[in-house]
Amino acid sequence: MKSKYIYVLVMICSLGLFGSCVDMDEDTTGQMVSSDFYADPSLIPQAVGAAYTELQAYQNHWGVWGLQTVSSDECVVPTRTPGNDWYDGGVWQDFHRHQWQYNLDALNNVWISVFSGITTCNRVVNDLDTYKEEMEESVYQKYRAEAIILRCFYYSLMVDLFGNVPYIDTYENEITSSPQTPRAELYQKIVDCVLENIDYLDEAPSAENYGRCTKQMAYVMLAKLYLNAKVFKSEASFSTSDMDKVIEYCDKVINSGYYEIAANFSEPFLVSNESCKENIFVIPMQNGINSNGDYEFHFHKFSGHPKSRQMWGINVGGWNGGCATPDFLKLYSPEDSRKKATFIYGLIYDKQTGEPVMDDDNPGKQLELTEEVSSISAAYRWEGARIQKYEYEQGMTGNMNNDFVVYRLADVYYMKAEAILRGGSGSLSSLCADANFQLIRQRANVPVYTTETLTLDEMIDERGREFAWEGWRRQDLIRWDRFSKGSWTFKDPLGDNTRDLFPIPYDQITKNQTWEQNPGY
Repeated sequence: MKSKYIYVLVMICSLGLFGSCVDMDEDTTGQMVSSDFYADPSLIPQAVGAAYTELQAYQNHWGVWGLQTVSSDECVVPTRTPGNDWYDGGVWQDFHRHQWQYNLDALNNVWISVFSGITTCNRVVNDLDTYKEEMEESVYQKYRAEAIILRCFYYSLMVDLFGNVPYIDTYENEITSSPQTPRAELYQKIVDCVLENIDYLDEAPSAENYGRCTKQMAYVMLAKLYLNAKVFKSEASFSTSDMDKVIEYCDKVINSGYYEIAANFSEPFLVSNESCKENIFVIPMQNGINSNGDYEFHFHKFSGHPKSRQMWGINVGGWNGGCATPDFLKLYSPEDSRKKATFIYGLIYDKQTGEPVMDDDNPGKQLELTEEVSSISAAYRWEGARIQKYEYEQGMTGNMNNDFVVYRLADVYYMKAEAILRGGSGSLSSLCADANFQLIRQRANVPVYTTETLTLDEMIDERGREFAWEGWRRQDLIRWDRFSKGSWTFKDPLGDNTRDLFPIPYDQITKNQTWEQNPGY
């Protein structure tokens, strides 16, 4: 728990010093702190810690995770009947059906949140440059690099979600007065910036850098960027050189010796997951650390049935929102233990007493959560398998204390496999001989891969099964050209790929008449 304690303490101090959200209608440059602050090496982590604040909103259904997940085949948020719960003006139906437009608040919220993080990173870099003489050179370089790498992570989200956005790397520049940067150019700027700064980061994970940017975290980010380079650069095919880079940076993490595949699939997602050696980069969460509900972790509320108290042994009810699409559940074979570890469905029993939980909507009958969802516009309260990938703490009264996993070793292995299948210079037979790689399948109670069974068609389904609810499904489907043109429960295929990018939000594009909207909007 020491690592999380350090992070939470830094976050609380950072919130007190710098605040959190940035209003795009106001000055976003903030206020610098004094030279005395930067003269004390023990306080500098607090300054950099302020730039992590916006990550607290990452996993929210109105945040980055929501855009990546609800728009995919993984999740549907149907309007519930009786009543009209989760209609919300049709926003959730529009996201699922790919019928969103550029005036949705959800898009603007994510834009503001991520650019708030970018702005704070730039402010921290400016402060460090201003008070450089107050610090030892090694301290200055380390924390400056950390703020810049974190800015690159924020930009990796923007290049993926919105594409052509302003690239701001100085404290003085305002976002809405800056020109757009073409997506391919933005991608290259991010990659170059990571490469220029990565060597100054901490090599090994520790209690002090838990939940912060390290060299290993940056290697995974580079692998993700190169893996999606074809999409970000609008190229016709995956290049061998990009796939070789994916393999290179995946191997750096795999061969570092710092990480290992957990024997239990659920270990990375436990309430106390700080010591899990599969997790590489997480967003530490703590119930009550921020009064803004968007900065809390509440999968149990977003997906939980109103009878969640009995279902999971918690002291807070569910909002009856997101659930799995029936088509996504069909990706799992009957013996795949990840299905039960990721979703709750079927007859429901009280977590503590073992007694049947009764269904208030069907008097006299036991509650049964069905895998089927009959309608996106009028689903019954008992329809749909619910999220339970993250452990829900017994007796929980508020929000979750699990740390949200962004990067983990299983993803690194599967990125390497995909890069080899896409033409990278690697050996599938050697990969299939790696015990850690095969443990991913063994712990799920499914057959290990051979060079014959490990194919690209298999890999997109396997990534769905392994990484459900982790916020990667949209990006994965786009790489396989199965997002806009794909079809699944309640979503018909589109004739083009314009929905592979979200639109520049209305509230932002109207502030700069030189900006161009993404195609199709």
